[in-house]
Amino acid sequence: MRRHFVEHDDLDLFVATSGEFDEPGVASLRLLSPAWLKRIRSTRFWRLVQNFEMLFWSERLPHDLVEAAEAFKPDAIFTVADLSLSEAARRLAHRLKVPLITNFQDWWPLGQFYYAQERPYSFLVPLFEERFRRLYRESSLAFCTSEGMREFLGSHPNSHVLYPIGARENESVDHVPELKSNISGKRRLIYTGTAFGSYGEMLRSLAKELRNSETWELIIYGARPDWPADELAQAEQIGLYRGFLPFEKLKEELASADVCLAVMSFDPALEVMMRTSFTTKLLDYCKAGKPIIMWGPEYCAPVRMIKKQAAAWAITTPDAKEVVEALMKIREDFNLREDLSQGAKRLAKGDLSHDKIHGVFVEQITALINKDD
Repeated sequence: MRRHFVEHDDLDLFVATSGEFDEPGVASLRLLSPAWLKRIRSTRFWRLVQNFEMLFWSERLPHDLVEAAEAFKPDAIFTVADLSLSEAARRLAHRLKVPLITNFQDWWPLGQFYYAQERPYSFLVPLFEERFRRLYRESSLAFCTSEGMREFLGSHPNSHVLYPIGARENESVDHVPELKSNISGKRRLIYTGTAFGSYGEMLRSLAKELRNSETWELIIYGARPDWPADELAQAEQIGLYRGFLPFEKLKEELASADVCLAVMSFDPALEVMMRTSFTTKLLDYCKAGKPIIMWGPEYCAPVRMIKKQAAAWAITTPDAKEVVEALMKIREDFNLREDLSQGAKRLAKGDLSHDKIHGVFVEQITALINKDD
C-alpha cells in the first residue's frame, strides 16, 4: 500500500493504523490497545487474546478514530481485509456515509501463520469467513489480489483484480542471462520470502535433493525458517539460509541469481489460500529478468497466470526431484533460458508492471469518488 499511497501523490491520505507509521507529510493516527490487553497478550493466553480481538475487539469503533475522520472529511474509506481494522473501517464508512474500498490480499481465516498462537480457532473460521464476505458485499469498490480471489469471493458490481505492486524502477534488462559459477563452482537458485510452515517443508525437501549437487545450490533469504535447530544451524553455516535482506540488497542478490524460485503449498489445508493469494516475490523476480521456476499446484493463482502467459517453468507436483530436473535442463539449454528470461520480462512489462497496476488502482478509486460527487 505504501507504493500506491506514499510513492505516488494521486490522493490525499490520512492513515489510521495499529502499527508504526511515520511518513513526513502524511497525517496519521496510532490506534493503541489498552495496557491490560497488551499484558494478557504477552502471556500463555496469547492465542485466546488474539481470537478475542478478532471476534469482539475488532467490532469497536474507537472514538479518536471517528473524531480524526470527521475532521479529515474523507471522500472514501480504504482498508485491507484482515480480521481486525477492516471491521472498524466498515463501520466508519457506514457512520460517515462514504464509500468503502477494500483490498482483499489474503484469505486470512485459513492462512499460514508464523506462530500457532496467531491462528483462529477452527470453530470460529466460518464466522470470520462470513465477515470477509460481508466486507466484500458492503464494499463500494473491491480490489482482489488475483483472479482466484475474485472467483472465490463471487459476483460483485465493482470488483477488480489488483495484483501486488512491485517497486517503481527501470525496466528489467534486455540481454539473455548467462549462467556463471560462483566461488563454489555452482549455479545459484535463489528463493526469497516465507520459509516456514508448508513452504519451509518444501524448501527442506529441495535442499536435501541438492545437498550433493555439484552444479546447483539453493540460497534462501527471508524470515527465519522453523526447521529443527541443528538443521537450521547447518543451513546457516553452509550458506543455504542467509537471513533477511533489505530490498535494495535483495535486488543485488537477485541480479546475481541464475534461476529464481517461487513456491505455493500443496497442503490440502491451505488450498483456499493458494487459490486466492498471489506471491509477491514473483514481481521482483520478473524485474530481475531471470528464469523463474514456479513450484505449486495447478489451481494456485500464480501458476495459472504464468502458464497462461508462458512466463516461467511451472512444476505442479510436490516432488522436489522435478525441480532438480528442471534446473539441469535450464543449465544445459541456452534457448530454454532465453525463453524463460523473455517470459519473465514480458510479464514485468505487462500485467505485473508497476505503472499498469497503479493505473488500475487510481483509475477505479477516482471513478468511484467522482461518481459519488
